[in-house]
Amino acid sequence: MAPTWIQPACPPCSKPRAGYIGVIGSRRRWAITVKALLSQGVPEGLIARVRSPIGLGIGAETPEEIAVSILAEILMLRGEGSGKPMKEPK
Repeated sequence: MAPTWIQPACPPCSKPRAGYIGVIGSRRRWAITVKALLSQGVPEGLIARVRSPIGLGIGAETPEEIAVSILAEILMLRGEGSGKPMKEPK
C-alpha cells in the first residue's frame, strides 16, 4: 500500500495545462514515490512530467535560497534558457 502522502500527487500530473509540476524532496524520496505511483497504475509519461527534486543546483540551503532556486528553474524553463552562466557561450 502506498503512503497517504502519495495520493495527492496524482491529480496534478494529469492536468495538461500545468506548465510546471514539481515535488520538493530528496532524490531518494522521489524514487520511493515513483515506485508507489507506478504500482498504483500512474502512467510513466505523467510521472516524467514531474520535476523532482526541484530547483537549480545553486547550493541553496535556507528556505529563501531554495525559493530562489525553484523560481530560477521555472523562469529558465519558461524562457527556454540553458541554466548556464551568462558568461559561458551559448
